[in-house]
Amino acid sequence: MEHAPSSRPAAGEPPVHGDGRWPRLTRRGAVRTGAALGAAAWLAGTGSGQAASAGSARLRVARRDLAPGRVVGPLRAPVRFDLVGGNVAALHGAGVEVRARTRGGRWSRWVALGDHGDHAPDGRRAAMGDPAWFGASDELQVRARRRPSRDLVLALEGVPAAERRRGALAAARARRAAPRAGTRATAPAIIPRSAWAGSLQPRNAPAMGQVQVAFVHHTVNANAYDPEDSAGIVRAIAQYHMRSNGWSDIGYNFLVDRYGQIFEGRQGGIDRPVVGAQAVGWNSVSTGIAIIGTFENEAPPEAALNAVAALIRWKLSLHGVPTSGSVALVSSGGAGNRWARGAEVAMNRISGHRDGCSTDCPGTTLYGQLATIRAKVGDNAVAPRTTLTIAAPTRVVAYGRTLTLSGRLSVGGAGIAGSEVVVEKRSPSGSWVALGRATTDGAGRWRLPVTWKRSGAVRARAGDVASEAITPPIEPSLSLTSPPKRVDKGARVRVTGRVRGIDHVDVLLRRRSAKGRYGAVWRERLALDGSRMAVRVPVRKTGLHQLTLRVRSGKRTYVSSARYLRAVAR
Repeated sequence: MEHAPSSRPAAGEPPVHGDGRWPRLTRRGAVRTGAALGAAAWLAGTGSGQAASAGSARLRVARRDLAPGRVVGPLRAPVRFDLVGGNVAALHGAGVEVRARTRGGRWSRWVALGDHGDHAPDGRRAAMGDPAWFGASDELQVRARRRPSRDLVLALEGVPAAERRRGALAAARARRAAPRAGTRATAPAIIPRSAWAGSLQPRNAPAMGQVQVAFVHHTVNANAYDPEDSAGIVRAIAQYHMRSNGWSDIGYNFLVDRYGQIFEGRQGGIDRPVVGAQAVGWNSVSTGIAIIGTFENEAPPEAALNAVAALIRWKLSLHGVPTSGSVALVSSGGAGNRWARGAEVAMNRISGHRDGCSTDCPGTTLYGQLATIRAKVGDNAVAPRTTLTIAAPTRVVAYGRTLTLSGRLSVGGAGIAGSEVVVEKRSPSGSWVALGRATTDGAGRWRLPVTWKRSGAVRARAGDVASEAITPPIEPSLSLTSPPKRVDKGARVRVTGRVRGIDHVDVLLRRRSAKGRYGAVWRERLALDGSRMAVRVPVRKTGLHQLTLRVRSGKRTYVSSARYLRAVAR
């Protein structure tokens, strides 16, 4: 992802972060530091007597030390942290619990760490389980009902105090400025992402899907927090999802606190069908709303239930689907999903996370209150909306090869069979030109292979309904004609070649230094009309020079084979 570890973690463990080292707590290590296991603090990464600043860190606890009935710690964390999670491979079935405190303070209650990987992007499983939020802490203890099958890796995430204060103030301003919902068609007050995210930005642009159902979650953390803490909690969850699980952004689309404050989660627009990472196999057809807290044996406050109901009423209506009843959805499968890929499942428009995935979320008590939430939302029977999707390809296609485009045509979530779908490409003039036609199958799915010869925006259209446009990248074909092998210093050398699949190219001239390294001495970007290119390249100094063509397509850079020439004095 964004780190370069010095050693590779074992299979099934999350990636190494920071400097690549795994802090490891063992019985021998505790004795070596003069600390009795489970009784004394273990210091990692901070100087003695120095207060740790908030940040991200990892602690590794040996599985042999997690015997049933034994408490490991207090462990002194190398950073001030707010939130703790662990690796699913160790947590699953072990009943691992954590509690935390500021040094010398009172311990929190014991909190079970989520041991499933069902909060994840479709097609993937999270390496780390659901985290638990404790607030600013620097010590923790760990215990387990059963010995884990492998070492426990704890991920710690802390939000700097300045960021917490800034987020609390920004959230308060946004809350005061937001209009209150007055009708069913009005959005409730939603605190924007900018109020809590600060400099934390997604790694990738958001994907768009359909919103057919709303999944209700809980975040599994302490229920005792103040309204000004909520922005910091959302920020800590986002850091954990991005840094520990390697996701592009926070998994939830929205988060609601116990006071009824609604926070925008994943970036992309509250009014758009942003694909989250909150319910494996169902992300592309749902929106995910998490209530901040743990609701296994405790009910969320009425303010939270009212906010969730207002949000769902607006969000489902916005996307043209009813707020009551059920809809037949096709599972995308994946580890953690209750159904195999391709299975058609009748899903309530307002569902709990456990309805789609193998999890206890959103807690037994909150799950039992879904009927209350549905009653608060009401029956907003809107006219079913016809939607057409087009899926972005997962692989880059080389020039001249086959690009397979696909999607689904549906009305109110039900697939429309036997309909013609036209795939169109935007021309340089801005008009849409047909690439080909496909017919939907019994589930409304369509598929069309096309020969891909130039990158550009494409969309699908069925009658008056059009999908969003996507721009599949292309691996261009680059070739450079050999220039004269010897030229006079100061000459302008004519360079020719062919560039197929893209409408621009960079021509790069590099000169070899006395140390044998090539450094850039000239570059020019050419806009192409057709596939042939020609340019005059100035050669200002004597010596061996290298010519290459370079192109950026999607997220990759492509480079032609190099050609060489030597400049000599006249």
